[in-house]
Amino acid sequence: KRDWSSDVCSSDLLGSSLEAELEIHANGPVLQALRALGEDLKFVFIVSSVNLVEAQGAAVQVSVDASGHAKCGRCWHYRADVDAEGLCGRCHANLHGEGEPRRHA
Repeated sequence: KRDWSSDVCSSDLLGSSLEAELEIHANGPVLQALRALGEDLKFVFIVSSVNLVEAQGAAVQVSVDASGHAKCGRCWHYRADVDAEGLCGRCHANLHGEGEPRRHA
């Protein structure tokens, strides 16, 4: 087992796992299992976003990039929708609206 998060964070690419955006190439049952988690997948990996790509071949490949988005001051996720007050849309919904639906994580 490899702890990719400590490898990437110690390489100075990221300051924390929440700064990461993952791209996972998979297929078959692995891809189906990951897709079943929906938006909760980012919480499972403790990253700001996960992009799933259907791969050709059996190997699972994961790439990690530092997010280019602003950091939300409340949840610390890096998101495109962080406003001038420093809050993302998810936090606005949780504080002032219906909240976010979470099913798995």
